[in-house]
Amino acid sequence: MPATVDRVELAVREALKIAVPDIGAVDGSTHLASELGLDSAQVMDLIMEIEDHLDISIPVATIAEARTLDQLCDSVRRVVADNA
Repeated sequence: MPATVDRVELAVREALKIAVPDIGAVDGSTHLASELGLDSAQVMDLIMEIEDHLDISIPVATIAEARTLDQLCDSVRRVVADNA
């Protein structure tokens, strides 16, 4: 991952703060379900926020693959690249 945070990671992190306001600091290897305890409603809120921030539509299968914050960012980057 690049040393600087890209727009996708910024959008994902902002969306995470909105979906789970009391989240605190999260690093890229943080497991979304087991460490953050995101339930299905929070995951859907997170995805909708990411979609709004980046003006994209994220397929459900893309989200199902992502276990960590870094994996989610990578998946969203692929969606953004496919829509470019």
